[in-house]
Amino acid sequence: MHIDGWTLLLQAVNFLILVWLLRRFLYRPILAVIAERQAATERVRTEAEAARQAAETARQTLEAQRTALPAERDRLIAAARAEAEAERAALLDKARAEADHALEEARSRLADERAQALDALQRHAADLGTQLATRLLRDAPSGTLTRPLLDEACAAVESLSGPQRQTLADGSDPVPVRLAAAGPLSEDDTAHARDRLAAALGRPVALEPVEDPSLIAGVELHFAHSVVRRSWKQTLAEAKEEMTRHDSARSDADALA
Repeated sequence: MHIDGWTLLLQAVNFLILVWLLRRFLYRPILAVIAERQAATERVRTEAEAARQAAETARQTLEAQRTALPAERDRLIAAARAEAEAERAALLDKARAEADHALEEARSRLADERAQALDALQRHAADLGTQLATRLLRDAPSGTLTRPLLDEACAAVESLSGPQRQTLADGSDPVPVRLAAAGPLSEDDTAHARDRLAAALGRPVALEPVEDPSLIAGVELHFAHSVVRRSWKQTLAEAKEEMTRHDSARSDADALA
């Protein structure tokens, strides 16, 4: 078999030209399309992997949240119960304090009203006792009571110290003294009182007898700056004051108890 060298050379050149043409106009575009498709595929795969990872992360997050929901629910329920219990305790304490305060105020008000009523009752009883004693003493003969009380008044002046008697005399000569008596005094009683007072004061006494039925029985010696009282009016007033004071002190002690 005869092989022509030029033919082989031409065929080789044609083959090389064909290869160049295929490479230039067919192979490179195909490779570019393949590379582009491979890049797109890789991009889609990467995005899918990212989406899968995001989905997995979201699934894990949801799973953790789902797992934590009972604990969070229990925590919220416990917190709500604790808050409700604290509020209930605070309301109970407030109500108890208000009730105690109202009870204390009621007790204090009741004690005050009781003390006032008892004081009024005691004063009324003292007034009634004084009125009864006054009525009984008014029925008694005034003369039998006045003379002893007049002697007591003179004795009270005589028992004073020297400076005190000088104060009663007030430097006057004679010393003016108004003798108030529950009833009329006899001349003997008046003269007796004048002599005793003059002896006690060391100077003459100008005695002015006057009647004062409000004294019930007894006398009052009115000097310039002081009064010596010896009468049932004074005695009853002192007894009433003493009785009222003792009753008030006893009431206060009962209230404290």
